[in-house]
Amino acid sequence: MSDQKYQRVELGQYIVADPYICHGQPTFKGTRKIVHLIVRSFRSGRTIDEIALNHELPSEAIIEALEIASEAFLEKYAVPYPEPVPTEELISRNLSKSKVEPIAAGGFDSGTKSIFR
Repeated sequence: MSDQKYQRVELGQYIVADPYICHGQPTFKGTRKIVHLIVRSFRSGRTIDEIALNHELPSEAIIEALEIASEAFLEKYAVPYPEPVPTEELISRNLSKSKVEPIAAGGFDSGTKSIFR
């Protein structure tokens, strides 16, 4: 058996994740009410107060659940903004990738056919 100790994690004032309660899924403290199931109640168009009343929880607990869900969404799906690159570096990168040969001073080279006669 592993020596690893499982601990309760306080996720907020109203929400906890305890490995011995609902298999560690976040629940509202003192209940076995799973947070993500209650957060999904918004799909049906219910308000915070309606959800709180139906589940016998304070409105603040529902708000906290939404805030935690929002933070988790950002942590998982936000794409980091790239480091800014100095303009001179961008120009030199583009010039080094360019396959266009510079035209000699004097305009068209003698082998170029002109559309003007």
